[in-house]
Formats: sequence, structure tokens, C-alpha cells
Amino acid sequence: MKTYLKTMLLILFVTVQNTTAQDTNRLLNTKEKNEVVLAIKTHLEVAYIDLDLSKKMIMQLDKNLKSDTYNKITSPVEFAKTVTEDLQSISKDLHLKVRSEPERIAREKLAVSEEKRLEMEKRTAMQMTEINYGFTEVKIMEGNIGYLNLSQFADIKYAEETATATMNFLSSTNAIIIDLRSNGGGVPSMMQLLSSYFFDEKPVLLSDFYERATNTKTQLYTFGNVKGKRSTNKPLYILTSKHTFSAAEAFTYTLKHLDKAVVVGEITGGGANRTKRINLNDEFTISMPYIQAIHPVTKTNWEGKGVHPDIKTNEKTALVNAYVDAINKTAKGNKNILLNKIGYALLKEKSVDNAIVVFEENARLFPDDANTWDSLGEAYFINNDKENALKSFKKALALNPNSESAKAMIQKLVNIK
Repeated sequence: MKTYLKTMLLILFVTVQNTTAQDTNRLLNTKEKNEVVLAIKTHLEVAYIDLDLSKKMIMQLDKNLKSDTYNKITSPVEFAKTVTEDLQSISKDLHLKVRSEPERIAREKLAVSEEKRLEMEKRTAMQMTEINYGFTEVKIMEGNIGYLNLSQFADIKYAEETATATMNFLSSTNAIIIDLRSNGGGVPSMMQLLSSYFFDEKPVLLSDFYERATNTKTQLYTFGNVKGKRSTNKPLYILTSKHTFSAAEAFTYTLKHLDKAVVVGEITGGGANRTKRINLNDEFTISMPYIQAIHPVTKTNWEGKGVHPDIKTNEKTALVNAYVDAINKTAKGNKNILLNKIGYALLKEKSVDNAIVVFEENARLFPDDANTWDSLGEAYFINNDKENALKSFKKALALNPNSESAKAMIQKLVNIK
């Protein structure tokens, strides 16, 4: 059987190599382009989630076929790119894409034995293990704030154990921050599992899904049973950027509008509809959004609009803004000292801008504390902001006239030309 497997892999390799070589010099003719466009139009009409938009896209494709827009294109890759741009210009749907990928289609057509299928699945599981199923970093930060950097939403048939261990590790924290700034999506099962840890045992409706082609609706609920502890009553923050997309947006939008999460960062990419890849012929595929997500509260989704943050900030400072807010809501005891400690830790990491955010918040909360202003002045000084550094040290000296450090820094700043 090993010999058979090697032979099949060799055939596949040669097929892919030959297809790739052919594609480099291959020129599309008018008939082929017409056939691809006809196939696209058929699938749009039957399956695309929005019938009105599908009609508008079909009209645009017909218009471009009659003009020179497609006539002058001979490269398969360029043709796929141009058609995709035309479809997205009307739909604004970033999931909707046409691709030239003959090698992928060729792989699908190869007869695969059960042993080969299991081997491929095992290989997929091993590849996912190498990136820890997207669980890039998990830690407890100063102030007992949990942090998870999640780079993808992996299928729980591979990643359930890792997800469970992570959520249990974070279960005793005062608040949790989930970082999705570099998360481009994945599968609904992980979104469903992680969401379940923030609700009680009674299943909660996360989303309805409507498929136009079959006129059917399905629903996604939280799991009634999860392994380990739930985190139902603690602050949850989700960090976003313009790169946050698809399943990562689903997780964010769903928990935000179920009043379970505060979203911090940038407006997300805006891809809400579930997608399947369809072979148009032996060379082209289309990623077809065919199922619409419908939130049980808003009765709509984030398609084309993105998820809007509750605390709007840039991608770089999203974490520190969420961190400071979490400390403000959960810290017990001397918050002033804790924020000062966090600020100096950030200075040590050379994260000066983030340190300034922390020190500024500390000064806002404790405006009569001389040491707070002294720390802020130091951060401004490191950041080469002479004007604000001088103001901060003068404030510190006014609050504590015996502060030798403030006196020394004021003298140093005054002497700087």
C-alpha cells in the first residue's frame, strides 16, 4: 500500500507541475471566457444569498462581455481577478471570489482510497498541531487579567482539547481579553465552543442561518455541556482590526450584541455569509456565499459593514486600552500602584506609547498623586516629548515640593536646547 501511495503522490506532483507549467503560457480564448461567465451567472442566480444583488452582478457580467473589458484579457489569473473585482464592486462581498486553480481541481478529481483519505486527515491534524490550532499565546497579565491571542477558529474535532485547556487556564482571572486582530476566520464549531464558556448551561441561540437556494433555516446554539469551568460573569474584551474577518467577526458580533463582550480596536472586514467553493470547470472555481447569518437580537449581520468597536482605537493600542479598562473595572486595593507597575513593565518592554496610555489613565484617575505625574513625565521624556514631560514634572513638584527627582528632571529639560 505504501508503494501505491508513493505512486499516487508522484502522479499528483507531476499533474500539478504540468498544469502549472501550462498555465504560465496558457491563453484564454473568447469561448472559454464566455463559458466561465455563464457558469458564474448560473451559480449566482441559484445560490448567492441575495437574489437582488445576484441579478445586478449578472447584468454587470453581461455588460462586460459585450465590451472590451474581458476581450483583451488572456491570462487565466488576470481574468479571475478582474471578474472578482467586478462582482465585489456591486456586492461588496469579500467572500465572493473567482480563482484560477486547476491544480486544486485536479487533486479533487483523483480517486482517493480510504487509507489515503485518513492519511491526508492525519497530515492536516499534524499541520494544525504545529501552530497549536491557532492558540498562539495565552497568559495571565498583571492584575489577574487573562489574555488569549487566537489566530484562527480551528475545527473542534482537532482543537477541542486545546480550547478546553485554554479556557480552564483563564477561568480564575478577573477579566479575559481575546485578541482577534490577526484572525481571518475559520469554522463555526470553534466559535460555538468558545462562546459557550461565557454562558450558563442553558443553551443560548447564537445565530440563525438562512439558505436561499433551499429556503431553509438552521440555528446555532451554545453547548449545554462544556468541560471545565465557565466564565459567565466576568468582563470579556475582544480586540479587532481591519484584518479580523469571517468566523472571527461572527464571534465578535454575536457576543457583542448578546451583551457579553466589549469590542476594542478597529472596524472589522465585513464578511458575514457562509461560503462554499464550487468548480466552474477544470480551471476556475468560485467561492459562493450561500448562507446568511442572522443575529437573534439585531435580526441582521455585519456583511459589508464590519463589526464596530465599543472602544474605537487603532490596532496597535487596542490591547492596552482593553487592559486599562479591565483594570479599572476589576482591580481591588490600590489601583494607582498597580497601574504604575503596569506602565513601568511596558517601558521595560520598550512599548513606550502603550506605557503612556497607562500612565495618562493613572494621572486622570489619581490627579493628586505626585508619583503618578512623575512616572508620566518619565514616559514622555523617553518618548522625546519635552513639552509634556516638563508639564508632568512641574505638576509632580507642585504636589510634592520635596521631590528631588522632579527637580532634577525639570532642570535637565530646561537645559535641553
